Amino acid sequence: MSRTYAWGPRPVVLRRAALALAVLAIAVLALAGSADAFVYWTNRDARTIGRANPDGSGANQSFITTTQFDLEGIAVDSAHIYWASFVNNALGEANRDGTGVNQTFITGASEPKGVAVDGAHVYWANSLADTIGRANVDGSDVDQGFISAAGVPAGVAVDGAHIYWANGILGEIGRANLDGTGVDQDFITVANGPDGVAVDGTHIYWTSTDRGSIGRANLDGSGFDDNFITGASGPEGVAVDATHLYWANVAGGTIGRANLDGSGVQEDFITGATSPLGVAVDRSLAEPPPTIAHLIEEVQEQGLPHGIERSLLAKLEGAQRKLDAGHSEGACGSLGAYINEVRAQEGKKLEIAYAEALIADAMTVRDSLGCGSGR
Repeated sequence: MSRTYAWGPRPVVLRRAALALAVLAIAVLALAGSADAFVYWTNRDARTIGRANPDGSGANQSFITTTQFDLEGIAVDSAHIYWASFVNNALGEANRDGTGVNQTFITGASEPKGVAVDGAHVYWANSLADTIGRANVDGSDVDQGFISAAGVPAGVAVDGAHIYWANGILGEIGRANLDGTGVDQDFITVANGPDGVAVDGTHIYWTSTDRGSIGRANLDGSGFDDNFITGASGPEGVAVDATHLYWANVAGGTIGRANLDGSGVQEDFITGATSPLGVAVDRSLAEPPPTIAHLIEEVQEQGLPHGIERSLLAKLEGAQRKLDAGHSEGACGSLGAYINEVRAQEGKKLEIAYAEALIADAMTVRDSLGCGSGR
């Protein structure tokens, strides 16, 4: 989620309660996230997933052990960890605590590298097929050619509006809408073939393994700086949270870190990795998750036709009332009904990209409430 929400008018009965609840929820979740958040990376040669605390302590190089070869990109959401196996042409998945390892979560990929996830979908870069793949977060509806004509794509990233990928052979960062339309393969042109890519609410970041650098640009592609951070040791994957940038130094066997302004560079922030290629940080480190109040704001600020707006708001307001009354299961049901209606209106009353963004945030809210199988 990268959108900025403005607290505007809302139904009077919810106005104060929703704002108070949102503030309380953000505070509680931020505290909980700081104690339950981690940095993750793939150890290509050791066939393991490593994990450490946000300050770099407690590094466990074998947090997850696999039998897969050439572990590449990695991503994490509120419930699961996902990674790519280049040689096995598969994506693996496990619970955030390392249990429930599924090494064939998604099969049929084509030498996959980067992995990204939002509240609704998992994305990956098929480097051999020159495509970006996509599936639902439960592994269903796999589309290996969701976006085509990429140039040996490596890293991939996603925010609330776009998908981004690194076209290694073209020396470009590509971008498309969340529904796969509006493909722009040369959205940003870089000096050397980019490898990893990450995005936050203000910037796009990419790594250049050959140059040993991390580049940065504004979300609209302006403010280009191919040498934002230099001196890295074969950087591959890159990740970003609310305060820091992280990258995998494949040649140095370390995870590097710097402040978001490029200062405070630590090339050996985490040591002891074995050819690390991918790096990820928990969503809770990036920004507070959306709340039902945020979902209400998203609907209100778009100027939708009155009928569809009132129908969507009714379901969200119902979910809020049930949550306020302590009926989390009922709130989950109302959120599920809201998601179903958004899906029914996708491409009709709601633009596809906007609908997918609404669904992604609603799925994240469901995850935060522990709604279970409605992933």
